[in-house]
Amino acid sequence: MAPLWDVISRYKLLFRIPIMGIRPMEKIELFKKQIAVLEKGLQSNHPDFDEMDLYRIKKDMLMFKLENPNNTEIDTLLQLMDNLDTAFDKDQQEKMNHKLNLLTVWSTIFLPLSFYTGMWGMNFDDVPLLNGDNGFWIFAGLTAITIIVMFTYFKKHKWF
Repeated sequence: MAPLWDVISRYKLLFRIPIMGIRPMEKIELFKKQIAVLEKGLQSNHPDFDEMDLYRIKKDMLMFKLENPNNTEIDTLLQLMDNLDTAFDKDQQEKMNHKLNLLTVWSTIFLPLSFYTGMWGMNFDDVPLLNGDNGFWIFAGLTAITIIVMFTYFKKHKWF
């Protein structure tokens, strides 16, 4: 009869293939939990992770795949990670597009104001309304009207 320690060691070899101290099924479960956290973050529209976290998890999964080429469950998890990466990129692009849209709207509002400032800031005596008594008030009124008209136009068309 073999000593108890030899029997335990054999079972360890059969059922516990160490991968950095974690069995393959435990590693798969860890990947599943990480993917669930990532999915929850993307669904809430406020992910608390960045692209480097995605790439780190994907790198770990690819390393696991290289060490266990016959494991088919990791292939499914890698496809899920690809889908999450695509969804994350789409989310980031939507945020960037929204920011660029706001930048464009504000730039469009301030472009005519810069033109008015350039016109009223000239040092010529021949330009009408520059030296008149009501020149400042016409400038202020024109500026306010431009802002209000453009703002209501953009709001009406739901640009922001």
